[in-house]
Amino acid sequence: MTRSKLFLVAALAVTVAQGYPMKSAAESAAFASTIVKGSASRARLLSAGPLQGGAYHAAVEITLDPETITYWRQPGEAGSAPTFDFSRSVNVAGVEPSFPAPKHIDEAGTVVVGYDSRVLLPLKVTPRDPNAPVTLNLVLDYASCGKVCLPARAELSLELPRAGASPHAAAIAEAERLVPQKLSVDEAKKRFALSRNGADGSWRLRYLGPGKAKDLFAEAKEPLFIESARAGEGFELKLFSGDAPAKAADATLTIVTDGGAFEAPARLE
Repeated sequence: MTRSKLFLVAALAVTVAQGYPMKSAAESAAFASTIVKGSASRARLLSAGPLQGGAYHAAVEITLDPETITYWRQPGEAGSAPTFDFSRSVNVAGVEPSFPAPKHIDEAGTVVVGYDSRVLLPLKVTPRDPNAPVTLNLVLDYASCGKVCLPARAELSLELPRAGASPHAAAIAEAERLVPQKLSVDEAKKRFALSRNGADGSWRLRYLGPGKAKDLFAEAKEPLFIESARAGEGFELKLFSGDAPAKAADATLTIVTDGGAFEAPARLE
């Protein structure tokens, strides 16, 4: 027996001994699209497995080179949010992308909001006909930023498996768990309080619990933009229209706590 065959037999024996399920390369490949490489990143589609509760669970996986980042849906002062075009999909009534809680990242002296290393963006895919095959076709535009910031485009396609156990199911479930919980206006009032700082026109957010707030991300519709920063035990928010201060806006606040993250509507006025 050759050395390479001996190595393969030993690896298979370890796999069986540790209780891992044996899957052929073809079986595993059925749950992932072909990887599309960018200059400093790679992207593919992943499937969590068959239909669950009327929808398929899937994800866009973006893997980044060391010291490279990509952006959240609201990048901050600079950057480009990812965009998703599913219009060429087959037997798809709708696709709902979601974003795990991001982080603030210092990008050459500018603080942006995004991800590094690897991120899974969960997708909830609703078929038109649940009894017919579904093919997810995605044109993904995103940015990969290291020493230079480069646009990336990936054209991805995956026929979602209707049977079998996916090797990506646990990773997709974890990415879904990291998506901030959406709260109503009434629920939000129990979590935080907003007050106006008359001295400079900013707002102060005081977190009410449970647990402790670790970070805050604030969004408003263009051309409005919200800066947020830690201020003592709370956070300070400043609203701008271009470079000029603005007086009022509807906002979406994402607060990351030591017990998870939540997203809530708020009114700055």
